[in-house]
Amino acid sequence: MVRRTGISALILAAFLALAAEAGAGEVTCSVRYLSADHVYLDVGSGAGLAVGLPVRVVRDGQVIAELEVVYTAEQSASCKIISQTGEIRTGDSAVFQAVVPPADTPAEAVVPVTSRTRANFQTSSGARPGSGPRVTGTLAVTWDHMDQDPAPGLESNLYTLPFRVRVADLGGEMEIRARGAVRRIQRKNYGASTPASEWRNRIQEVALVRRGRDLTWHFAVGRVGGVTTATAGPLDGISFSGRLGSGIRLGAFGGFAPEWGDLGFGTEDQLAGVTFHWNQQTGPTGMLDMIVAGIGRYTQGEISREYVTMTTTWRADRRLSLLQAAEVDINRGWRKEGGVAGVTMSSVALTGRYRFGRGLDVNLGYDDRVPVRTWETRSLPDSLFTEAGRVGWRAGLNLRTSGGMGLNLSGTLRDDDQTRATNTSWNVRAYAPDWPAARVTLDASVRGFDGTYMSGWAPMLGVSKVTTGGLSLRLEGGYFGYNGKLSDQTRSNTWAKFGLAQDFAVHWSVGGDYRRDWGDDIAGNNWYLEMRYRF
Repeated sequence: MVRRTGISALILAAFLALAAEAGAGEVTCSVRYLSADHVYLDVGSGAGLAVGLPVRVVRDGQVIAELEVVYTAEQSASCKIISQTGEIRTGDSAVFQAVVPPADTPAEAVVPVTSRTRANFQTSSGARPGSGPRVTGTLAVTWDHMDQDPAPGLESNLYTLPFRVRVADLGGEMEIRARGAVRRIQRKNYGASTPASEWRNRIQEVALVRRGRDLTWHFAVGRVGGVTTATAGPLDGISFSGRLGSGIRLGAFGGFAPEWGDLGFGTEDQLAGVTFHWNQQTGPTGMLDMIVAGIGRYTQGEISREYVTMTTTWRADRRLSLLQAAEVDINRGWRKEGGVAGVTMSSVALTGRYRFGRGLDVNLGYDDRVPVRTWETRSLPDSLFTEAGRVGWRAGLNLRTSGGMGLNLSGTLRDDDQTRATNTSWNVRAYAPDWPAARVTLDASVRGFDGTYMSGWAPMLGVSKVTTGGLSLRLEGGYFGYNGKLSDQTRSNTWAKFGLAQDFAVHWSVGGDYRRDWGDDIAGNNWYLEMRYRF
């Protein structure tokens, strides 16, 4: 099947032409922590969040998840994941359009929260000169238990110790950053081929860092993580960048790629690249942020992959925002075998959002992706690459009334290269805050899909309650059923879940939920508990 790279290139060019203008009027906060099914933000109703509002999780200028607020406290909020294309991490940016505060709420109740959140991530670490090292971060303990009854009697327990630590004020604007998770899995009755217990630790960053918006040069050594190197993935090595002018930085990085499955140490895969970062304010509310990176991966002295990535964020007029991400592969040596072109576009993704007013916004997205052959996968059949691509469109509409009630509509169309078929999915969700009582939210949703091999639907009904003491309670239940098109088999499942979360003073928070499933695919229990400390 001929790739639609021509269409992709035209859309990309149109986007870049628009990016000469700019702007946005959105509030940015951060992901505070994650539970099994919810994402918790570090701001709440005091910053303009309300139940039902859509929230975008953004990393390196690209939307990696769409959330929806399910309940709020004054200084925190919990969101449900609507869709995601990447792993959400603690510290990721979360962007939303704040609701207008009540008439008796002064504007000062909103502004300081946003400013304080941004200061935590954008200012340099030298705010307290002479005071010595300063340690901040989060540490949590979680337990995720699953059992199925009565047979085959499967049971698993996942114990996790996620952490995020920052040691600032080390002198010379240097600081230490570390984040990751220590994980232990224990299983019963999984069979001889599955280990009864194993460690799956993921160290995402442990580095000595010099980085700040106002600093002329940036530096990091260790397991490096950052905005400009994120498109290359984890890196055990060094990165450096310097400011060439207003809003322009040029950098380079090099080292070794860690093990893919658990981010372990010890691989010989080499990784190197150069970066160009341009950030510019355009007008009183506009912003244009673009990162271009040229990246090379090499295994045993041979090319694994060489490619160029570009991610761009453009916001304008407090209404329009556009996000773009693209990858272009440069094929040399064995990668050019079989008549492959010297330069190919392997992926492009575009997302646009327009806000018509306080109560209505729409979004439209386009994706064109193909699997990329690397040194490790060079011997696999060509069909796994030429017939496994996907091209799709997604659209959504969010409607909110002045009383806070809302309706979200979304849908996708995706072409499958292998089957030449078009797959569809859709989602409808409605919510009513402060109904049927104060501080109570009722919400309902229905999702459906029609694919090449099966079709199905999944309704859900939930109710949330936030007490005056900040205790968040959530009760929900639902059903999902599907029909197999090849075997003409129908399956159905029902579930119910209860969850709670509570902040204690400034530092401590606890949360947990219990879920029960009945049905053809799974019948059993799932428990999740979490205790988190912020220091």
